[in-house]
Amino acid sequence: MDCAVTPGAVDDRKAWPRPRSWLTPLLPNEPRILHHHAQAALTERYLLPVLPELEASLLAIRWQLDPELERLQPVKLGKPYPLGQCLEIAEAVQKQLRIVDEKTLPSNVAVGLRALRAFQRAGGDFRQVWGDLRGQYFQNAFQVGTLYIDVANDTVTPTKPKVEILPFDEAQFIPIRDFQHFRQVARRYWGDEIYPNHVLPELAPHCPLIHVNQNGRIQLHDATQYMLAMTRSQAFKPSEAVLREAPMPPVVCERVRSALQEAGWVLATTPERGRHQALQQCRTQRAKRWHQDAARPAKIIHEARRINQQLARWHQAASTPPPDQETPMPTLKIDNLEYDLDSLSDDAKAQLQSIQFVDQELAKLQMQVAAMQTARNAYVNALKAALPVVPGGDTLKIS
Repeated sequence: MDCAVTPGAVDDRKAWPRPRSWLTPLLPNEPRILHHHAQAALTERYLLPVLPELEASLLAIRWQLDPELERLQPVKLGKPYPLGQCLEIAEAVQKQLRIVDEKTLPSNVAVGLRALRAFQRAGGDFRQVWGDLRGQYFQNAFQVGTLYIDVANDTVTPTKPKVEILPFDEAQFIPIRDFQHFRQVARRYWGDEIYPNHVLPELAPHCPLIHVNQNGRIQLHDATQYMLAMTRSQAFKPSEAVLREAPMPPVVCERVRSALQEAGWVLATTPERGRHQALQQCRTQRAKRWHQDAARPAKIIHEARRINQQLARWHQAASTPPPDQETPMPTLKIDNLEYDLDSLSDDAKAQLQSIQFVDQELAKLQMQVAAMQTARNAYVNALKAALPVVPGGDTLKIS
């Protein structure tokens, strides 16, 4: 979750047409305000007067949750908490907001929580949303009335404030319109190579993309509620558009076949044949009205998860050297000299471990300093708002 735009990136979203009418029903987690006028009125009445307190309350919730979330998953995809855990944090915050006792929060912080609850009782929207943030990132955030609220703003750059609140219309946060759009953001954000799914034809109408990450790991994408609803709402036409592209590389097709050949799934024998079969499946499943079958998405999500687990196991096995194959000796480079770690003395190894520990603690302290600065700014703003206006008085200065 990051709000920075990569320098030099081309912002071509101005040319993107809005994918659906702003009056059509919302898809699951779609970042869009459905009843803008009503939500704007509720936001102005309940939330805008207490934005510093609202930010402080969300930050307090993060401080309550962070120790347990870090304990549950200290590392994700090789990165320490909170990096890469935007969804986990957002879901935990949303759950905690429903049950947290206002009495456990400082009085000024509780003001923000009470306002948020009053806003929701009056009919204000509080929705978890996912989409394209500024053409660079996939974002999990909240649409709260006409506000964009990110409670995990530190999950890409840990020194950033944990909470960010912006007018939703200024956040540049838009729905994914089709699979070409998804692929564009995924390449920028994840650095994956992405190909049409010409190897698992029966799943292609729902999951028309195959990803290969920088380490060579293959995954079937994207079995999420929003992406499934996006293509199903258009009778698989978005899937058909990407599947109509040139056949996927034979080497990728063969790797998927090798990973799944004994697992019972129907696999295309060649990319060319897989392309034909995938497009045929779009027509067949449309004719069978599978896009209107409410039970189908859960089956697809389950099947895609099983496939990706099998692909992960195959990748791990293929990446593990045979027992009799020598692995490179790990080395340490200091002052342009390399040392074999296994050949270091016990004292040198102990010093190295101490350095690694200190580096980890420094990273944690940097995150805490950034978070405390954010909290201090919120409290200062709340104090200024609470002070009476004194005509002709000196300007309040807090350094």
